[in-house]
Amino acid sequence: MHVEYMKLTPHWDLVKDCYAGTSAIKDRRRSVFYLPPLRRERDEAELYDGISPHYELRQAMASYENFFRPVIDDISGLMQTTEPTVKFGVASDEESPVEVCAIRWYGNRFNDGLAGLKSRLNHNQVLFGRYGLLLDIVTDHQGLNPQFSISEYPAKTILDGQTCGGRLVWALLDESTTVFNPETKTRDPLRRWRVLGLDAQGRYYQSILESDTATEFPDWLNFDLLNPPPQITTYPHFKGQYLGFIPFTVCNVNRLGFDEWQTPPYEDVAQVALNNYQVDSIYKQALLNHATPTLVVSNAAKENTEIYLGGVIWAKGTGALPVDVKLLETSGEGIAEMREAKTAGKEALKYSSIRDLLDGAGANTTGEAIKLRTATGTAAIAAMDQAGARAIEEQLVFAAEWAGASHAEAMDRIEFTADTSYLENGIQLQSVISMLDLNDRTGTLSRESLYRLLEKAAPGVLPTFEENEQQKEQQKTIETPKPPQPDPAS
Repeated sequence: MHVEYMKLTPHWDLVKDCYAGTSAIKDRRRSVFYLPPLRRERDEAELYDGISPHYELRQAMASYENFFRPVIDDISGLMQTTEPTVKFGVASDEESPVEVCAIRWYGNRFNDGLAGLKSRLNHNQVLFGRYGLLLDIVTDHQGLNPQFSISEYPAKTILDGQTCGGRLVWALLDESTTVFNPETKTRDPLRRWRVLGLDAQGRYYQSILESDTATEFPDWLNFDLLNPPPQITTYPHFKGQYLGFIPFTVCNVNRLGFDEWQTPPYEDVAQVALNNYQVDSIYKQALLNHATPTLVVSNAAKENTEIYLGGVIWAKGTGALPVDVKLLETSGEGIAEMREAKTAGKEALKYSSIRDLLDGAGANTTGEAIKLRTATGTAAIAAMDQAGARAIEEQLVFAAEWAGASHAEAMDRIEFTADTSYLENGIQLQSVISMLDLNDRTGTLSRESLYRLLEKAAPGVLPTFEENEQQKEQQKTIETPKPPQPDPAS
């Protein structure tokens, strides 16, 4: 595995579990990483076969408030609010073959086109900071009617690779799955790796390495990258056209490239959610201890039966000293401080959460004001969106080249550009309405100037100024009642 892959794996696991929520955070296999046992609980675990009753109680009472998921969903969802620009030709999309244009509407195993692909890509950028796209060829069951399909690889499936002069020369992808066993009627684990490479002649190939168990690794050490074994190797082609490069794109947070390893961009928000969970566990335990005071019985014989609060104690003295029964309670002063610590953790989210940052902004807040309020939380959103668009565009360029176009022709024809106007400065509709009311009294602006302001406040909704004037005249003709006609008889 790549050394950077090993470094980032714990970060990917953390954000994945924090996004998944309580079931993952409290899973017994990983719970101690997210809620470390106290010293008393560690000592107690040695006496109870590795399980501390007090730790289990504290974990059960603690609430994991998932601040992380809405932040990820809001940011990735924001990138889908505007439609990207998609072109397959300079003058017309017909300049590209139909198989290339079809990627816009289909082109992946979900058959949801470039819109679905962009949504999943942006989500993985925001959550993990890494996502892979591989241009594949799919055919029917007879091996005919080849079509382009973009395969998607999450961060943890991109195991290793190497570039030379900025060019990818090989990559190792994890495609492990389960296969149905007809004899046992069960699904057995299958570890499978896909090798993407260029052979000694510079031709692009794919090789499949498999192991029958989930614990054993495929024989990767003996694999010859320049001379792959023919029995497990295929050379993908489109209508007889082979490639001299690997059509694999790695999209990171805000830049492309296999060697551009980046940590999850909003991991700090996940850490805030975890810290709040840990503080809440101590807070709930303190509330429990404070709400259940300790009963102290002095100078009395110990009864064999256990005494519960709410009943009656008949204490028997053991000597000359009088029997003393009282409740031992704590002041609870530290509980308020722990509550304050939870509040402070939630306040820290306002530097990352779009929902909190925009809360109360108002309909009349300009895009520039929103930019200032969201400087630390959303300044990089446009860069992420643009990087994702470049990754998809690169895949479309690969398809155009595979279909026979030169690199220059493919670059001229293909365009996939993200529309990042969702945070741009603009005039809000409420401002224009107020301006219209003011202009009625002052007459400062002409009708056409006011109409241009309305167009900017509601882009793509209004017709042109000239068309609007014509519609107004037509409406006057329809709505104006005709004057009464004189009666001929009179």
